[in-house]
Amino acid sequence: MTNTTSDKIVKKPNKRLRTGLMIMYFGLGINLFGFASLGDFFEGLGLLVLALGVGMVTAGYIYPNTGEEITEAVEKFEEN
Repeated sequence: MTNTTSDKIVKKPNKRLRTGLMIMYFGLGINLFGFASLGDFFEGLGLLVLALGVGMVTAGYIYPNTGEEITEAVEKFEEN
């Protein structure tokens, strides 16, 4: 029997993705807090912060997170 776990590529955690999720939930909290007690200004502010978090999460999924991945992508492109 062979060990297949050594063949897998282990990705490091993506800091952009983690930060985006934290910002997203912070914006959601501001939004809900404004909805519950403070009013429209905090609802809008929470939605703005939430949208920034969504953008960071999207960037975390789209862009490579290490220099090695960028180098690998460039080498694959140059082969074609």
